[in-house]
Amino acid sequence: MKATPRTAHDIGKFTSDYKLKPFKFPEDMIILQDTREQIPLFTRIPKGLTIRSEKLDTGDYSLAGFRDKFCIERKMISDLISFCTSEREKTKQKLERMKKMDWSALVIEAKESDLYRPYLNSSVSPEVIRQSLVSFSIRWGIHIYVGNRENCCRFILDHCIKFFRVKHEL
Repeated sequence: MKATPRTAHDIGKFTSDYKLKPFKFPEDMIILQDTREQIPLFTRIPKGLTIRSEKLDTGDYSLAGFRDKFCIERKMISDLISFCTSEREKTKQKLERMKKMDWSALVIEAKESDLYRPYLNSSVSPEVIRQSLVSFSIRWGIHIYVGNRENCCRFILDHCIKFFRVKHEL
């Protein structure tokens, strides 16, 4: 059987027509959202999902029953700059706590191209941010994700669901 090469037009047509499957939330899964989250990610809560607002010691999102095992920290570029520079000591303490978790991530709500260009009203080099993210990943084992708001929501939900299901298999 001979494979037919696809053109960029064909691939674009396929990806724009493709719809991701809807989430299937475990009945007893509850996502915890830190009370200090200034712009909550989940403004429209999907049917079947329970989100509870609580003060979290580490991260902005976690799971009920797994606060000390699972966390996701969310940043926008303006927050990320201070997270990587002026708040460095506080950041190291947070990363140490995240490292002790079974799974932790830093979700950055931004376009990746925006991360690596000079920032308005800032003398911080994008290289400082890039190297900080590499360090977070290698030194502290933190998963890094960069995406728009919708994709950040999907990343968080996908990982909450999978972590919850895996922990309930045991």
